[in-house]
Amino acid sequence: MCRDDELDAWLDVVADGFAHPDTQGVPTHEDFPRDVLAHAERDFAAAGVVHYIALRDGSAAGGGSLRTADGVAQLTGAATAPAHRRHGVQTALLSTRLTDAAAAGCDIAVVTTQPGSKSQQNVQRHGFHLLYTRAVLVKQHHQPTP
Repeated sequence: MCRDDELDAWLDVVADGFAHPDTQGVPTHEDFPRDVLAHAERDFAAAGVVHYIALRDGSAAGGGSLRTADGVAQLTGAATAPAHRRHGVQTALLSTRLTDAAAAGCDIAVVTTQPGSKSQQNVQRHGFHLLYTRAVLVKQHHQPTP
């Protein structure tokens, strides 16, 4: 778990991971400035969301969070810094959060990933099944031709 004094390091590594999305799967169209992410995550922590930081060779390599309520675990906010990808960071975060969720009495867990991504593959290897695919439609604004 992430201690209070590690929240800034958590924010840095998660913001870095989100700023450099993996190229596998459907690309995301969401982009959040670091200050917005920081404010939201501090609010989440105050509301009981638990943050997890993963270290690799002594450096912050990734982070994720966990919210539990009424027997349901919601795994959120997971990202791995680009330099640490493909080294088991996300798998370690996923395993730890699932263990903690089970210890908290959760019997179901949910997670959202980008379709076709390495994240989707990782969670499916841990027994998650696809419930639905969320379609995000984006309309390009075209200037009229004179």
